[in-house]
Amino acid sequence: MRVYLTPVKAEDGKEIVKWRNSANVKAHCFTKSPITEESNSKFFHDYIETGKYKQYLVNRVDDQYGVIYPIATVYLKDMDYENNRCELCVFTSDDQEWNTESQSIAIKMLIEKAFKEFHMHKVFSYVFADNKDEVELLKSSGMHEEALLKNEAKDINGKYTDVYRMSIFNEQ
Repeated sequence: MRVYLTPVKAEDGKEIVKWRNSANVKAHCFTKSPITEESNSKFFHDYIETGKYKQYLVNRVDDQYGVIYPIATVYLKDMDYENNRCELCVFTSDDQEWNTESQSIAIKMLIEKAFKEFHMHKVFSYVFADNKDEVELLKSSGMHEEALLKNEAKDINGKYTDVYRMSIFNEQ
């Protein structure tokens, strides 16, 4: 499987809105409210164009036909260049190609970008504690449980649930 990251462009918004408004995707997000193309465009201008967030499309290359197509998006947010740390967000999609293997590849690539391109010392991520698959995915990418935040956020059913803060350090 070949996967690579490309910076998100404004015209990618329509696909991102479709992914983000999926019930399966919302279940992983702290903010559950739907987004629109207009709100996504504002987000793009306020956060992506300003460099506060570094968002990438995860592209899959079909080995048989050479076709390239987007399967998800991942991003780094709250780029803190004074303390050299940022948050990694896994933005899932419903695409069948966005599976454990492609997710792991994309997360590892994003962590490498954080360390090498943006000179981060620490990358962290938040994940619902009961989402065992996502916790394991982050662990397989080199992250460790840093803290358990009790009753931190509401799940898809509106019930407060625990959240792990996972992190990885640049040891180089």
